[in-house]
Order: sequence, then structure tokens, then C-alpha cells
Amino acid sequence: MKSKLALIFLITFGLTSLGNFLFIPPTAAAIELVKSKDFGTIYYLDSRGLRHPFPNQATYESWYGKDFSRVVTVANEFLANFPLGKNITIRPGTFLVKVRTAPQVYAVEQGGVLREIKDEGIAEAIYGQNWAQRIVDVPDIFFGNYILGAPIIHDYTVPDGILFYDQSAKKYYYKNNGVLQSFASEDAMSKNNLRLNDAVKSGRSFFVRERPIAGLDKNIFNPIATAISDQRDCENKKLKAAMIFVADKNYEASELEKIELIKKELPDRFSWATDGLAEIDASYPIIILLNDGYLLTKRNDGTMEVKNELINTFFDNNPDLFDFIFVWTNFKVPADKTNEIAHFVPITNKWEGVNKPMLDRSQVYGSFGKLKGVMMMNNINNYEISETSKLNETLNIVLHEILHQWAAYIEFINEAGQKSKALLRPEDFSHWSNYLGLISPVGGLGWVEAGNGTFISSLAQQADTNLRKYSKLDLYLMGLIPKQLMTDVFYINPEPAGALGNLILGQLKKVTIDQIIKASGEVKCSID
Repeated sequence: MKSKLALIFLITFGLTSLGNFLFIPPTAAAIELVKSKDFGTIYYLDSRGLRHPFPNQATYESWYGKDFSRVVTVANEFLANFPLGKNITIRPGTFLVKVRTAPQVYAVEQGGVLREIKDEGIAEAIYGQNWAQRIVDVPDIFFGNYILGAPIIHDYTVPDGILFYDQSAKKYYYKNNGVLQSFASEDAMSKNNLRLNDAVKSGRSFFVRERPIAGLDKNIFNPIATAISDQRDCENKKLKAAMIFVADKNYEASELEKIELIKKELPDRFSWATDGLAEIDASYPIIILLNDGYLLTKRNDGTMEVKNELINTFFDNNPDLFDFIFVWTNFKVPADKTNEIAHFVPITNKWEGVNKPMLDRSQVYGSFGKLKGVMMMNNINNYEISETSKLNETLNIVLHEILHQWAAYIEFINEAGQKSKALLRPEDFSHWSNYLGLISPVGGLGWVEAGNGTFISSLAQQADTNLRKYSKLDLYLMGLIPKQLMTDVFYINPEPAGALGNLILGQLKKVTIDQIIKASGEVKCSID
């Protein structure tokens, strides 16, 4: 970036002495719009060193209105240093568009996505009686700059990328990706080049972020923003994780050091647990966030509850590249009053055969679908990692929460032809049963036959019971091994029912992979 700015100043200031064009001395931050001294096209300079043409006046005015004061006139030699990028498209939430040779009218969303408004009644319901005055023609030659999206067939389908006025709350919001975010003031709207007369007035309800927009927001004013699309995937082999450390007021260096050690050890432990079939990249720096009034809620019992605004705030300034986000705190959370040290928050899912619904809650967390889950690890001071055995215990909890993206939720068809949850812990049906013959971070005690109808827990025989790999069944549910490599799973019907201990009496029950598939379907990535 420094070299590019140096180039800008070298060229511009060097050419002022020629006296053959108008030069407006800019600051580094103001060099955004340029035009040649020889022709009228205005270009937007992006941070990558590309220049993007505004193809016509309507497109320019949709972003900057009739304000041309920021346009710097430069020599052609200056422009030659910036390769051409894609054309700018009409700003969402300003004009409706059509081409001269066709009657269809479109709303514009981020990235130049066009959504045809199917009839005049819908247009009037969304944009008001004067909706037709918003229409501008896009020359046929520039129609290819746009992307055709899903048509708007209901009047409650308010497009994204707009200034939204909630008539009941009497407040202005920015709506994008199905979420509203309020403005702290009219000045904040002005800084994002939003005009009050462009606002869509509606009483429709949407999810509302708590943090208001206080000034210029690169996620709102971005002429080269790409189209929003469903980024959900079935990535299972090359995962990425980020870690957030949120504190109420302050934190100790020792607390951060604990998280750093867990972060450092996680990749090797995850690779070990998956037999090298998958990896997790945890190299992204820990993001430290102090509560500013929007991240936490204090409860009457003295605990602090983490809001999902925390994850939205993370994505305000960090890329949407992560499959998982771990959240650590240094204060008491509601879970401290239960036996739950950590818990998994599902965000998206595209896997079939794991007995979990297709899911996409990413919008309310600020992701476009890449994020699969949030691990609420809670108070870092509840974890002791100074000894190897204690570190193993912590890492086992981390592996446990990751695995909840895929396991343990499956059913099988039993001998009576009915669906059975016997592989699952009856308290919640989201962990492996204590009577299962496998060992996994999410349950199972690894029972083996000891003769005379008795079974002994192999987990109890381990020197360190927190060193638990993912079982074969886990690896199958993660999509890491095919069904052909699956062996039978078995569980014990203890005698008497509910018997505890490392040696129990019971009856062995086998379950085949075919019984599991018949009940829960075959594990595969959804094509929907």
C-alpha cells in the first residue's frame, strides 16, 4: 500500500509542473475518484490498484449523487498505472433499473444482482406510490455487468442493500443479508452517502443488530462489493478456526497465554484425533474484544451472557473464512451454574446422514454461510493447563465441541423395525451413550467382553482418559471414511438397567452401518 501511494504522489505531483491539466491536490485517503484530462469517464480506484469505470452518469450519481468535488483530473500516464477492473454497477437501494429494449424492472442488490419485480403492486408496496420515478435505463451494452438473481414475487420481500425506515420504531436502518443495523445519527447516514428520500418505508420485522453504525462503513459504501451468495460448504478436511477472547473490562496476560497455548496445541491434537485425515488451521491471531456495552449482558445472578453481537463485531473487521469460532471469556457465564463447561452453537449445516437439519443461521452472526459453529468455551480460568494431563483434558473438550458439528445425533433401525436412539445418551440425545462400545470425545466408554456376560471399560484402563481419538463412527459421520470401512458398532444393555462401574453385567447388541443408514440416511454433502 505504501508503494502504491508513493507512486500516486510521484506521478501526480511530478505532473503538476507540466501545467496541461487541472490537478486538485488530494490527501492519500481522498484519492479515490479520478478522470483523464482528455475524456470524461470517471474511475474508482480500489485498494488493489485497479480502476473501475462508472459506465454512465446514473451509475455515478447512485453512489456519489451530484457531488464531483472528489474527482481528481489526471494525465493518461497516471491512469496507465492502474489496470482496468470491472465496471461499477448501480448502487443498491437507490434506483430501480431496466433496459430500453425490455419492460422488466429490477431492484439492485449488492454486487450488481438484479431481482425482477414481478408486478406494479409489489413495486408500490415496497417503494411507495412514486416507485416509477426511481427507474433509470441501463444501456443494453452494460446489462452484462449485472447478475440475474431470484425475482421478487411477494411484497414482503424487501431487497437488501437499502436504507430502511421502520415506521413503527421511527428509526433508520441499513438492511443487508437479511439483517438490519441502525444508524447512530443522520450524520452517519450522510457519511455513507445515503439519502433519506431513498429510504424504503416498511413495518416488516427483521433481525436487528445491537451495535449502531456510527460513521463510514466499508461494508455499506463499497462500489466494488461482490454479490452475496450462500457460502455454506461441507468442508471437513481443511478447516479454519478463529479464537476470540472477550473480557468485561480488563484481562490478565496469563489468561491470554492460556488461550495461546491451547491454540498452538490444537492443530496437532486434531490431526492425531482424525488419524491424519483432517487438519485445522488455528494460526489466525487471537482477537481480543473488551465489552463496550454491546457484547455482553449482565444477569441478575451476577453472571455475564455473551450476545451474538460479539460474532457480528468480529466479522466487521475480520474475514469470513472460518469454519469455527471459539469464544473464551474471563468472567462467570450462566453455564457456570450448571455442569456444562462449554457448549456448541450450530450455525450452518449442509451434511445429510448425520440426523441434523439443513441449517443456515449465519446472517444473524455476520457470516455469509462459511461459519459452521461457535464454540462457547466460557471462562478460561475454569481450565487448568499447567500439567500435561490437565492440558489433555482441555484439548479433549475442544475436540468434543468441534465434533458436535457432525456427532452424536444418529438413530438406527432396530430388530423390531423401529427407529432407535440407543446409541445416544438419553439425557440429551446429543452424546454417545455411556454403554457404547467405542471411545470418543463425545462419549462412549469402550466396553469389551470380559467373559461370563460381563464387560469392562477400556477407557478406564487408559493411563490418561482424556486422550481420546475420534472413533470410526465419528470419522464416518464427518465424511472422512466411507461406509465400506465401517465395522459394526455395539452397545450394552446393562443388568440391572442403569448399572454403573468399570465392570458391568449386560447383553451385547450389535448395530451395522446399514441399520444406521436406513434410519438416518447415508452421509453426504447436500446438493441443495
